[in-house]
Amino acid sequence: MLRCYAFLAALILVGFTAFEAHADRRVAFVIGNSAYQQIPALKNPDKDARDVANTFRLAGFDVFVARDLTKLEFEEQFRNYLAAADGVDLAVVYYSGHGFQIGGENFLIPVDASLKAAADIEVQAIKLDDVLEQLRSKSKIQVIILDACRNNPFPRKDYWLRDQLIVAGDTGLAQVKSSLNTLIAFATEPGAVAYDGAGSLSPFSSAFTRRALAPDQEIRAVMAAVRRDVVKATNGKQVPWENSSLIDDVVLLRGPSQPAPEKVQPSGVELGALNLPSGAAEAIESRDISIPVGVGPVSLKLDFPTGDPAVSLKLASYPATGMLSLPDRILPPQSSLTADEVDNLRYEPQIGSATPVEVGFEIRAGNASRSATMKLSPSLNPCDQAAGAPLDLQGVVRGRLPNEIGGAAVEACEAAVTAYPDVARFHYELGRALLAAGKVDEARKAIQDAADKGHVRAVFELGSIASSGIGTAVDPTKASGFYSQASDKGDPYAMAAWGRALFNGLGVQRDTGKGLDLLLRAAAMGHINAMNDLALIFQEGRNGVPADPARALAFLRAGIERQGVYSMSILGLPARSTQTAAVCKPKVVRKTITKIKVVRIPTPKTPPVVEVPIDTGPAPWRGSNGDHPEPRGGGGSDDGSSEGSSSGSSDTGTSTGSDTGSTGGFDGVSSGLF
Repeated sequence: MLRCYAFLAALILVGFTAFEAHADRRVAFVIGNSAYQQIPALKNPDKDARDVANTFRLAGFDVFVARDLTKLEFEEQFRNYLAAADGVDLAVVYYSGHGFQIGGENFLIPVDASLKAAADIEVQAIKLDDVLEQLRSKSKIQVIILDACRNNPFPRKDYWLRDQLIVAGDTGLAQVKSSLNTLIAFATEPGAVAYDGAGSLSPFSSAFTRRALAPDQEIRAVMAAVRRDVVKATNGKQVPWENSSLIDDVVLLRGPSQPAPEKVQPSGVELGALNLPSGAAEAIESRDISIPVGVGPVSLKLDFPTGDPAVSLKLASYPATGMLSLPDRILPPQSSLTADEVDNLRYEPQIGSATPVEVGFEIRAGNASRSATMKLSPSLNPCDQAAGAPLDLQGVVRGRLPNEIGGAAVEACEAAVTAYPDVARFHYELGRALLAAGKVDEARKAIQDAADKGHVRAVFELGSIASSGIGTAVDPTKASGFYSQASDKGDPYAMAAWGRALFNGLGVQRDTGKGLDLLLRAAAMGHINAMNDLALIFQEGRNGVPADPARALAFLRAGIERQGVYSMSILGLPARSTQTAAVCKPKVVRKTITKIKVVRIPTPKTPPVVEVPIDTGPAPWRGSNGDHPEPRGGGGSDDGSSEGSSSGSSDTGTSTGSDTGSTGGFDGVSSGLF
């Protein structure tokens, strides 16, 4: 059965950044999109994703699995995955679903995409290059597997990309830009047809899952075996293709270094007669252990009562999320460990998962065995809950904006830093809490400590401090340096701030093209104020970017979908500044309003400013997802955007000395209003 020109690509890239050592630390994000809402559903993605997830789990990966993702769900789950992928040796993304190319760029399609308007591709689809750039900034080796429909299933064929309206290209996936130590593999040669096959999996997915677990096989040998299998299964109609510039070996599954020794029954004891020591099963049975999220593997401290070499344990059931390990190795499903290893057993919860998981053991002594089950419950540190930052790709929560941080956050984060001094995130969150409490000098030190320990958002925060002049002189040039550094490491807030600076020439030489691209990348990661900036740019056309009100509206709608209060304000302000008159007629005729006449009225005088107390706790009406204003005296900005600013930058390219404020007004409305 023809699979709608399906494609599958695997990319393995080895970066050049030094990473903290993580023995066998590998993560995979597996997505299967089948239940499309606006276009025909696909048969195989959920099954392909299920088998691929099991394959990577058996190979010892921490596997994030998601099915039928909307765009917003992808953003959130991808951020959780990126937090887990920070500093790992090997990061994998597997995607099965619709996907196609436009203008030489590849896009993956969430299940809620409609792509009816030319602007929709930027706000509804996922650009593969953005996924790759994030992985390159996080991990040493990346693998991306795409099993998707290669043609454009939507009626519309022309879409906006940056500053050009592009017509979708011919059927087929565009080649991905290669770099040193890269392997790119397709299920079939570019432009050719791939098949669903007679079974429940595509020929390529079936071959890949079967061959990937061959012990000690280098990836190029695996792909050669996959190619042979697919050619045979399709009678030569489908020939997988790859391009490699690898200089290092990549092995998905390592075999044991030596055969496991056979268990020896103690002399004088009959088979099956060996009794378990008192408390052996009880050390595991019915335990419910709380495990903190985002601090690395945590010892379970089971206090197993024996080191008898005849006693061993097997993982009879593996936790649905997270990873079990020993200090020297990851434990995949069905692993066995000796009695003296049990006390060193560790568990690391999966970021973004709050559901308790169960672990089942089979305790063996000779031929006798007994089952035991324990529960592991992920828990969030109070510091994360009180002062975590939105869109922090090294964070573990959705986060709070600065004006939502309460007075108890400082104490909670001081305790977290004391308990986990090597976790950079807690130093940064302590800095945020101190800023909210008005303790500027202490806050800057904590944020600098976090930046020195490798926390990327802290680098952005240093730029925000320099831009805003919190406890120091305003220095837009210094701020731009921090923004650029954090942007290169994939931080959405930094990409928005650096993009805004480049687009408007704030403290740097104007580069409209690069600035626009960075704003688009930040918006693609869910950054609401970047969406607002883009809406303002496209409303009237700025710095050579053509005006397109429909494109502006698409970004405002995207912001509103994410509960962006400023997106709502921008869209609503023109209507609130008009005067309308109702005309009564004898007969009511229902009509669709297509045009609204805008009549300007004078802006009312600004009332006197009255000092109000600085934050005494989180405002109860604030949400956790939108971008909200902050009390400036309370310190800090998590965003080089309009929040908390009274200045606002314009589109003239003149530096205001601060990266606060949006790029300008929408339909004549001053950005200083929001």
